[in-house]
Amino acid sequence: MSVCFSFEVPGSHLEKLGEALAAIGVNLTNESVDSLARLTDRDAPYPDGSEGPDIAGTLQITFIHNEPDLRIEIPQIPG
Repeated sequence: MSVCFSFEVPGSHLEKLGEALAAIGVNLTNESVDSLARLTDRDAPYPDGSEGPDIAGTLQITFIHNEPDLRIEIPQIPG
């Protein structure tokens, strides 16, 4: 089972997004970590004072189920 979230974040908040995901224990792929690093630039604030362009992204969470299916026998009803 998995769930996928689509979102948009102002460009200036990408670093905060990465920190928040790491703080709650979300493990990003190497590709995702590299993408965040490329898009995050602390030394270049946006000259117009804005938060920067919105960056679209997705977050897919896959739930790993390693246990066998729970089987419950249902007794037959007489009649």
